[in-house]
Amino acid sequence: MIRLLPLLLIVLTVAGVFVAACGGAGRPSSVAGLAVEPRATQAATRSPASAATPAAPALSALDVSPTPAPAEPTAASAATEAAPAPTAASAADPLAPTEGRWIDVDVTRFAVRLMDGTAVVQEIAPVAVGKEIDTGAYESTQTGLFHVYSKTEDLAWDAPYQTYISHWVGFDPGRANGFHSFLKDKDGLVVDASTGRVSNGCIRTGAEAAVFAFAEIGMPVYVHL
Repeated sequence: MIRLLPLLLIVLTVAGVFVAACGGAGRPSSVAGLAVEPRATQAATRSPASAATPAAPALSALDVSPTPAPAEPTAASAATEAAPAPTAASAADPLAPTEGRWIDVDVTRFAVRLMDGTAVVQEIAPVAVGKEIDTGAYESTQTGLFHVYSKTEDLAWDAPYQTYISHWVGFDPGRANGFHSFLKDKDGLVVDASTGRVSNGCIRTGAEAAVFAFAEIGMPVYVHL
């Protein structure tokens, strides 16, 4: 009897399983204290294969490069500009002539300008002017409005310097000041071409012939700083 007991347990177990499979689902069977749970017969429901959705492209880093500032306009290669015609520094001075031909003497810039109205016909620089300016002394170059009173082209003796000068154009009779050449020897060759503040009041120039040809008796001569 004891030998048949294990066989009986096996038969009963198989019978219980058969009952569960044939409609006893949901009711647990017990055999000799053993609970047999029904097997889940639920079929796995397959979800239809979803179409592969392409992955969203990764957002690329925003281009945050700073927008270059607009380039400043560059000037086109400038052609070499012709220097503007010089104008007399004295043009705005009420004493300076504005009409006709006259001579402008700039003792600050050591320049002589041959003028026609307000236009410069010719500028001559550098020239020599007096060591003294507006001191009132006999050897001073005085500023102001003068007029040509004499002209002598020939070589003449200049006693103060023991040399010769030519192309004399006098404009300040009170101090015997005028235009003339650089200092020369008896043969008319220049021996002293100094410019700047060097003379005894006269205006020395290397373009003495041009000044002489331009000047006329009575022509205004305006001397200024």
